Amino acid sequence: MRSVYAAALLAFALRAAAATWSVIAPGAPEGTSVQDTSDEVRASLWIGLRATAGETSSYLYQPLPNWSPDQESQGCSASIEEWCVAASTYTPSGQLGQAYVTVPKESQVGSEVTIENSKATQVVSIDSKVVFKETDQLDSNLLYLYSGDECYTGSGTCGTQSAYGWNNITIHLSEADSKLGNTLSLYSGSSSNGLTISDGGKTWHTDAIKISSDTFDDNVQKICIRLEGE
Repeated sequence: MRSVYAAALLAFALRAAAATWSVIAPGAPEGTSVQDTSDEVRASLWIGLRATAGETSSYLYQPLPNWSPDQESQGCSASIEEWCVAASTYTPSGQLGQAYVTVPKESQVGSEVTIENSKATQVVSIDSKVVFKETDQLDSNLLYLYSGDECYTGSGTCGTQSAYGWNNITIHLSEADSKLGNTLSLYSGSSSNGLTISDGGKTWHTDAIKISSDTFDDNVQKICIRLEGE
């Protein structure tokens, strides 16, 4: 199986008590093709929280919008023009989570991850209605929040993902860090007005990080925020 990453990666050392964000369901990828129907294309857009920046040895807490030309193959009843979403936690032993539900076209998917008592709780909503609540053990201190567009395919073509944005990203730190804003870096078609600070640096916010359309090629486009201020 080939795994192709593109669009956005935002990463920062996370000393967070909570993080929230939302996304308006974008248009489905266009131009996908499948040569072997037993190996369907699967595209995902996500923000996740982790102890490492991408290493698969640690848990990744990632409310997960997902799309496939054959949605039923991924356990979702959505149409080809809609997305699916589930609360999801990657572990080295496999994926934990709940069954996908349909995200109606242009609906807003809201995500919240809170850290308490060595556990991470994900709350996922669609148009402000809670559809998932998932609590999993925290395997280590969460030091990064990062995101990506991914397409998995062994025999097919991923096509082009239309532009979209991660909206209202807010991070509540367990302790103030007045220099977090200095660590924001944007790469390859990602744009933002930057992070704003409140309450002495315990809360950081950006209205949106916009992601331009991409073709899921081998060039990783990145947004990077490191929460240990410079």
